[in-house]
Amino acid sequence: MKKKEEKENKEVDSKQVKKGIEQLEKERMYKKHLPKEEENKINKKVFENILIADVLMVFLYFIGLGSLNIETPIFVTDLKVFSIGLIIFTIILFEVGYKKDSANLAIHGIECLIVSIFILFSNYIYIMNIKEFHIYVAIFSYISAIYYVGKSIILYRKMKKKYIASLSDINEITKK
Repeated sequence: MKKKEEKENKEVDSKQVKKGIEQLEKERMYKKHLPKEEENKINKKVFENILIADVLMVFLYFIGLGSLNIETPIFVTDLKVFSIGLIIFTIILFEVGYKKDSANLAIHGIECLIVSIFILFSNYIYIMNIKEFHIYVAIFSYISAIYYVGKSIILYRKMKKKYIASLSDINEITKK
């Protein structure tokens, strides 16, 4: 009689363990796959950075193309106008970011400042190395693209990790 009860208890325990394992697997799968709204939020940030990289690469492509096809005095004037325009845009980004207290806009402002400085110095690079100027522009374009792709990957991982950490109730348990 006792053996029969022990056997039934072991079967009940093994069924509970299996249910517990299944429950843990479901929770793990839920944490692995983000909900649509959270995934859309993350994808929006990633797409924003990829779009900035694309616009910057097209802009730099046209500058490189202009260096090959536009006369030197006109092209130097164009570079000056682009640098002043980008610096004004950078100042506007910093001001709007400060008013909104937005770190995201401040980061974009810093990135735009770096591009502005490159365009400002590209004027002198063009004068000193007219024949190799398009190579410098292409190198800066590739570096920018690598930066934005890397930034997008880091943002995706960071935001996903932050969301998964928000699901965990370990912090609440340790506070109690």
